[in-house]
Amino acid sequence: MKSQTAAQAEYPKQVSYFHGCYVNFNNPQLGKDLVTVMNAMGYGVQLLEKHKCCGVPLIANGFYDKARRNATANTAMIADSVADERPVIATSSSCALTLKEEYPHVLGVDNQHVAGQISFVTRFLLKAAMNGEMPKLKPINKRVVYHTPCHLERSGNAMFTIELLRMIPGLDVVVLDSECCGLAGTYGFKTENYQTSIAIGSGLFAQIKAAEADFAITDCETCKWQIEENTPLEALHPVSVLAMAVDDANP
Repeated sequence: MKSQTAAQAEYPKQVSYFHGCYVNFNNPQLGKDLVTVMNAMGYGVQLLEKHKCCGVPLIANGFYDKARRNATANTAMIADSVADERPVIATSSSCALTLKEEYPHVLGVDNQHVAGQISFVTRFLLKAAMNGEMPKLKPINKRVVYHTPCHLERSGNAMFTIELLRMIPGLDVVVLDSECCGLAGTYGFKTENYQTSIAIGSGLFAQIKAAEADFAITDCETCKWQIEENTPLEALHPVSVLAMAVDDANP
């Protein structure tokens, strides 16, 4: 991505990307898919290069002072981006929620001057699509199941992902009943919580196995891990599915 900085700057519209720990360390392809989609829509992508972890694992495990330091640093970087007329998008639904909502409400870090310029990616993309910025899409003739992450469901943002997926020609989207996958961030990774985590997610796993789908879609990285560990399906991010559909002929 750093090698593309100059090329990305040539686009008339710009966004900053809070890529987060997951893309940085686990799934850099998701970041590449985002660039593919954004470029096809006429946006250049700049990294919030020195950002800290959003802090959600720290919050979940009680390390509030460290999380607050991260929040303060990230909010300052986001403010610089906004001042340069680059709104901030995140592909992690957990990161987006933390940056917008948990900084002020949980950590007491004032971000009201920038919160309105922070978006989960599918909300940003659907708004852009409704403004006529969606490129031509190739059909994806597949049956897929969509799992709504709990925090996306509770924040009312799942509808943006669902509507975006329904814009892809040929894609048969089955929206699953909203059930927690059971992983709950770092909770299910702990030995003492594993069996409880699997029991909580068992209803979701059964739905997925019964759906006879080609693959699953979810916005949350930990939901992805839980689904792939406990069902036969690969779980893709909606941005990666959209990148599959972007016509190669698009400029």
